Parts: sequence; C-alpha cells; structure tokens
Amino acid sequence: MGSLAKLNVAVVLVVALSLAITADASLEDRGEFLFREGVRLASDGDYQGALEHFERAMAYTPRLNVLWNIACCHVVLGNRDLAVACLDRYMEHDLAFQESAEMQAAVAGVEAEPADMPDVRRRGQLWDRIAVAGQAVEKGEATAAPAELRLYGVGSRSVSYKTGGDRTSPEGQRGRELNNQALELYRDRGPEEALPTMERVLAYVANPIAYHNMAQIHLKLGHRDLALDFLDLFQQRLPRLLESDAFQGLMSDIADAPVVMDAATAQGFVDRLDPACEWALSPTTPMVRTDSEHGP
Repeated sequence: MGSLAKLNVAVVLVVALSLAITADASLEDRGEFLFREGVRLASDGDYQGALEHFERAMAYTPRLNVLWNIACCHVVLGNRDLAVACLDRYMEHDLAFQESAEMQAAVAGVEAEPADMPDVRRRGQLWDRIAVAGQAVEKGEATAAPAELRLYGVGSRSVSYKTGGDRTSPEGQRGRELNNQALELYRDRGPEEALPTMERVLAYVANPIAYHNMAQIHLKLGHRDLALDFLDLFQQRLPRLLESDAFQGLMSDIADAPVVMDAATAQGFVDRLDPACEWALSPTTPMVRTDSEHGP
C-alpha cells in the first residue's frame, strides 16, 4: 500500500507484545500498549484493526503521533472526510507541516477525491504523496506555502475536538456514532464489551461527557486509577465539580479503595457518580443529556 510515514514499524515491534493491559495499568501503559498493537496490525496490512487501536490509544495518550497514524489509516481505508479532518487537526499543531506547500497540496488532493475514495490504488498514491511531503518537511526541504494557500491547519478543529462543539463536523458525527454503539454494547453486553468502542470516541471528541462515560465504565470494571484519571479530566472541564463537596468526597473515597475494586465496591461508586455530578452542576447548569450523549 506504499510507505506509511511516521509509523516506525520496525522500531516498536520488538516490544509491542511485552506490555499487557491490566486493571491497574496507568494511562501511559494502556495508551502505549494500544499504540504498539496498532503499529503491529498496520505492519501486517490490517489497517482497520490498526485504526481502531490508534483511536483507542488516543483516549489515554492524546499525542500528535497517534493522531497522524489515525489520519494515515483513514487515507488508506478511503475515509476521505475523516482523513482530511485528522490531517487538518494535526497541522494546527505542527506549523512546519502547515507551512509546507507540498503538504497543503497533498491534503487538498485527498479532499478532491470522492467521499468513499473507491480507487484503492489511488489511496496508496495519495498516502505516498503525503509521506513524501512529510519527509521533505522533516529534512528541511519543503517549499514554503504563501499564507493565502494555507488552507489546512489554520482553523479551529482542535478546539472543536476538545469541546465537542461542532456536532456537524466529521469528527463530531463519528464520535456520536461510536458513543451510541458503545452505549448499546454496555446495555446489552456489559462494560467490558463496551470499553473498546467507548475508548474510540475520544479520538474524535474530548468533551466532558466523553470523559464521564470513560470514568463510569472503568469504575464499573473496578479500575480505580483509570477511573480517577478520567474523573479528573471530567472535572477539569467542569470547574464547578472542583468546588463540590459531594464530588470531591466521591473522588477521595475512590482514591482510598483498592487498586482493583471488587464488583460491590465498584457498583457503589457508580451509583454515587451521577447524583454527585447532578447536585454539583444544578440548578444553573444541570447535567441533562439526550440519549445519544448520556453515559452508560
């Protein structure tokens, strides 16, 4: 399928299987494991599997190299709108890529394709073009794009990603689709089955509800530290929770629990979570959600 820039397959395959995901894993451990599994799958030609692992890694380690690999997989899989959206968001943070005439033209080439990019060979050619443009940037050989030709990386996709504010964007739509799938899995098959899909939501929207849902699933599974990590991300986006005795008391009680909680302890915390949130956020900003946004 052509070169896959920045995947660095050979470098990480040696230790890709050395990390196991355990209940007491840290954000870093889980993100690193999922990222390396994605690299392994990409090296085997399983780009759909790789994409899903990179999306999941983004929930734990939201870094530019993970976002780049998500964009790569979308190009190879023919997901035009998500490919362009992820490349655009990446280029907001990497100014050298934003200022490259070759990279701007390469992304424009992807956007000019049909939405489903039906020509598989053409997808490979487009990714090769992006890879060559990226290598030119890294070698300091890129041509500077005039300001008026910088169409990608100059918007506010990163803000929308963090707030979930643009529900009509490709990322917003994809995030809602995955969230709904995860909620259905949670209701029908339980939190363990729902977790991999819920993790993928955060590749596309990183709003408070996404963090709430991740925290609740990890709580239900008895993962103390990961639950606390996502509860902290949740409260950082809703500062009133930082001032709430009920919510802070819940956080403190969870922190005092065993690293791996038994089912009864975990369920007790799950039962306290939404009442604590609703009490803290009402009456001026009650936590009222539609079915498509609500947590498990």
